[in-house]
Amino acid sequence: MITACYVSHKCPRCGGEVIFDQKATGVQCRYCGAGMVVLGGRSAWLNFLIKPKIAVKDTAHEVTKIAQKSGWKPPLLRSVIPFYLPFYRITGQAIKWVKGEKRDKVYPHGRIVEDVKTRHFDLMRPAHTDMSAGLFSPGVRAQTLHLFLATRENAGGVPFLPIQVKKDSFRERVNHSTAEGLDAPGLMITEEKTFLIWERHSILYFPLSLVEVREGERIRLLLLDSVSGKLVRQIGYQEMETLLGNLGIGGSKSPGEGRLKLVPLICPECAGDLDSSTKAVVRFCLRCGRGWESKGTRLRERECLWAGTEVMTRQEGVIFLPFWRRNTGEQSWLVPAFGVRSPHLLYNLSRRYYKARFPAEAIPYNCRLRLKSLSAEIPPDEADEMMEVVAHTDDREAVQIKGSRQSLVLVPFRRSGPDLVDQYHGLAVPTGSLEVGL
Repeated sequence: MITACYVSHKCPRCGGEVIFDQKATGVQCRYCGAGMVVLGGRSAWLNFLIKPKIAVKDTAHEVTKIAQKSGWKPPLLRSVIPFYLPFYRITGQAIKWVKGEKRDKVYPHGRIVEDVKTRHFDLMRPAHTDMSAGLFSPGVRAQTLHLFLATRENAGGVPFLPIQVKKDSFRERVNHSTAEGLDAPGLMITEEKTFLIWERHSILYFPLSLVEVREGERIRLLLLDSVSGKLVRQIGYQEMETLLGNLGIGGSKSPGEGRLKLVPLICPECAGDLDSSTKAVVRFCLRCGRGWESKGTRLRERECLWAGTEVMTRQEGVIFLPFWRRNTGEQSWLVPAFGVRSPHLLYNLSRRYYKARFPAEAIPYNCRLRLKSLSAEIPPDEADEMMEVVAHTDDREAVQIKGSRQSLVLVPFRRSGPDLVDQYHGLAVPTGSLEVGL
């Protein structure tokens, strides 16, 4: 699993620092206790920066350690110029479907095999080309470091190098890398298709420093990683002149903070409290029961149906699981909206429920507040992506997105052994893969 990135922003109520998971949809201020919804940024290219851990005043100490390790003469620090180098970053999941012939001892003449493989990916590439960082890349470290929205205020006056690689060019360059490790050994492949789903794009500014030192009679220009203090590489004077020129052009310009916004967890209709889950994409009001989802930088009411009865809400052990439904006339398609631990399990559940029929109706108002349900954690656009994968890999009828209606359907399940079993089809969902308390 990909380690979470943590982002800092200001609380709109008290101005204190709010820290939350980059994928979070809700957060609570640790100073004033205000609950907030994280709006925007689900599909936007947000700009983040990693603040340096090595301050300019501590650079001399780091350079001395580098000199001792490299066998240089005692260096004299002449200048330190901190700056931010932009990297494009893409995270998500790759699903590869393959079909081919496999031969083994049981089937010496071969048999037709289909397989689906999944993997998470987190790829980064420099977005600035005038200065090469050599083999350096923040890579895995970026997944565990504390991120800040890239603004002039958060940068503390440190300049940003300009972006020189177009977003489309970056995506073309990394597209083939997303499916690495999804090979099917021993299979003579006749058909294959790779899907990229749940993609998140961002621009990550990594702190570096250009350090000029005198070592005896020699002048060295060092490129330092300002997070670890390690030497990235030495550069030449022509590279230095280009770097300084680029910093002069883009030094005062802030990349901006994207469309990220924090708003109070309050129902726009009745001012009641909303569900405070940090992962929910549809939040139910604890006063009126309405469901709300983020749409850009505001909350929009989402149509919520159910496949239940008033009697079910009073039965012990019944819990409702949310599904996204696309329907056109009499046709409908379903994909789970609840989160599971394994992406492969989510794919299998999507296959099983893809064409399941449920009597979806509007939830009676007197039952809304009594519903015990899991949160909807999968956004509707990501559910559409999973529908496309199932349609292609399982020879199912493709979803008609255009002209269809999308709604959230709550389906009743009852605990039966190690699984939750639905009331209509007897299909089961392993409770060990869900956060369920019955």
